Amino acid sequence: MISATRDLRRRRKDMIRNIQAEDAPALEQICKTALGHDTTSAHLKHRIHELSHNPCYYIAVYEDDVTHQILGFIQAEKYNLLYGDNGWNIIALAVSPKAQHQGIGKQLLASLEDQATKHGYTFIRLNCNVVRTDAHAFYHQMGYTCDKTQKRYIKPIER
Repeated sequence: MISATRDLRRRRKDMIRNIQAEDAPALEQICKTALGHDTTSAHLKHRIHELSHNPCYYIAVYEDDVTHQILGFIQAEKYNLLYGDNGWNIIALAVSPKAQHQGIGKQLLASLEDQATKHGYTFIRLNCNVVRTDAHAFYHQMGYTCDKTQKRYIKPIER
């Protein structure tokens, strides 16, 4: 039984890979349905080209090994502090609504945790909208704690 579980974990881990430009159409749908972000495949493809080779980012997708559909993704940026240790900051973690509750988010998060260990980072942080209570429960289940409440301020810059 244990070896079967180990084989399943190894097989599923093989489903997580670096993002590619060809993933843009699937990511467009995931961004719209799971995150509520209106974007286009063309914009995503441009951003994938721009960010995927930048060592300050970790961007991975979960690809189903049978259907080859992209079912989720994670994007994180290095969070290097002048006054503290280095870590990762999760920018996005999303799973297609049709594939949620199957362990895909856990595997994507575990892949980032592996990267943190590889780089000697001491933490992973993220911000999560207060209305996303299901996500709060997920992160808590995964061992993350809410260490503060804050407001986000943003100032658009005209081009």
